[in-house]
Amino acid sequence: MGSPLVPATDRAETAALSSTGAEARRPLVSVGVPTLNEDRHISACLDAIVAQGYPGLLEVLVADGGSTDRTREIVLGYGDDRIRLLDNPRRIRPAGLNVAIGAATGEVFVRVDARTKIAPDYVERCVGALERTNAAIVGGPMRYCASNARERGISKAMTSRLGAGPAAFRREGGGGRFVDTVYLGAYRLDKVRALGGYDELFGGNEDAELAYRAQSVGGVYLDPAIVSTYAVREGYRPLWRQFRRYGTNRAVTIRKHPRSLSARQLAVPALVAGLASPWRRPVAVAYLAVVAGRALLEAVQEGPTEAMIMAGALPTMHGAWAAGFFEGIVRGVNHPDPASPMAS
Repeated sequence: MGSPLVPATDRAETAALSSTGAEARRPLVSVGVPTLNEDRHISACLDAIVAQGYPGLLEVLVADGGSTDRTREIVLGYGDDRIRLLDNPRRIRPAGLNVAIGAATGEVFVRVDARTKIAPDYVERCVGALERTNAAIVGGPMRYCASNARERGISKAMTSRLGAGPAAFRREGGGGRFVDTVYLGAYRLDKVRALGGYDELFGGNEDAELAYRAQSVGGVYLDPAIVSTYAVREGYRPLWRQFRRYGTNRAVTIRKHPRSLSARQLAVPALVAGLASPWRRPVAVAYLAVVAGRALLEAVQEGPTEAMIMAGALPTMHGAWAAGFFEGIVRGVNHPDPASPMAS
């Protein structure tokens, strides 16, 4: 775990006006953004944050892991005195989040990743869900933003049940409900500090691991009205790195919390075991037939280019996740690459 998560200053005592115009006490909000070499996305991310309609947005804490591109320059020159640049010496994302949590002076902490753009009412919706449900963590589904056919194909793979499984936050649809985890997440600072913040052994599954611990203190609530969009990876190589981290850190979570293991997390390791078994040929034929069938459906719905990209993305995701998962099981402790991207 990281250093003790204590507030940098006492909480501000000013009250904010409610959306009805009547004077009412609303929680003051700190937004935390972990970054590392995100100059392509950080301006749009900050634009969306400062455009929030919530009147109690107190500060935006950008915890940077030592970017070597223009990320720090963009943040420092943004021109909004609510934005503060913090140093994250450990570089990894959970450590950056802990730095921001330790420095936050609000009552509610809203996590936003640098590749994400939040809707104008995002903070308002998060605060409302916290007050309405009394959940420990609230958040919305993961909606994807793609600017070309390659990214659209990858986003289709990431939202399909074949690619990402049945996790509720991976797709839209359904009403508000308690779930095992959400995308990003918002929470009351005193509650997450009492939980000890993010476990810094994790560099790609820290949100799910925190959500597992939060089940005992109010649970995790998914509200589809909490809207954001995430910029997907631009190719197979970054997609492989992303899902390898996911697999490694999921294995470490299971080692730390064995009861967190679910059947869906064994599907890809079972596939790899089948491909290594004496029955590998029929297993491979069946798997390729399923991928081809899903890609054919995509070709009918979206187009052949997206379908081809999706057909390549699915085994990339599965292979990377399995490689990371087995690595995490064998090694037992994750040692994140400090140079790897911090975005989800």
